[in-house]
Amino acid sequence: MGIFYEQFLKRESPAGVIFDVDGTLLDSMPVWAHSGERYLSTIGIEAPETLGRALFSMTMQDGARYIKETFALTQTAQEIKDGIIRVVEEAYQNETLLKPGALAFLNILREAGIPMTVITSNDRPLIAAAFCRLGLEPYFKEILTCGEFGSGKDRPDIFLAAARRMNSQPADTWVAEDGLYAMRTAKQAGYRVIGVADACSKQDEAEIRRIADYFITDFTHEMND
Repeated sequence: MGIFYEQFLKRESPAGVIFDVDGTLLDSMPVWAHSGERYLSTIGIEAPETLGRALFSMTMQDGARYIKETFALTQTAQEIKDGIIRVVEEAYQNETLLKPGALAFLNILREAGIPMTVITSNDRPLIAAAFCRLGLEPYFKEILTCGEFGSGKDRPDIFLAAARRMNSQPADTWVAEDGLYAMRTAKQAGYRVIGVADACSKQDEAEIRRIADYFITDFTHEMND
């Protein structure tokens, strides 16, 4: 038995580690889940608890239209979208925290001289705001965003680019992720995967457990011998 962040390097010899951010390093998914409620509260409207579930599968623009119609707002959909972005930015700048054990794991990897990169579907300014506050920038060789790269995690290109930045081969590179589709892409490209539990991926947990080389609730997860 042992804690994941203490045991990983005793069991494995990674040439590099690629980290997702939201739901993996940062406990930020609740910010998005409640972003509509937070926005409405800024204009004096108390939203029902079901709003987050209604918005979950929508794009931000579609969600803004839904909020406008549902609550009969005078604001345009674009104004609502901009307002949601502002409350999310404030949360990344001031509130969003690391998943338990994440910093300890990053420290252990850095002390061992193992290069690390980030691949995120989020926008760089949000990630930069949280990383600056939490002191995370020095840990990573590079932060790759899907938007800037021009390819999402449903294709291997961005994973291959991250490995090249670390001078590592896919077979010797690990990917820490909470999203099932990204894990599938990484596994199919030859990477090994640390699956990290998150409330937003709970419905995929059985399949995540099946394909991940390790499945952890967070980086303090107890590993069996």
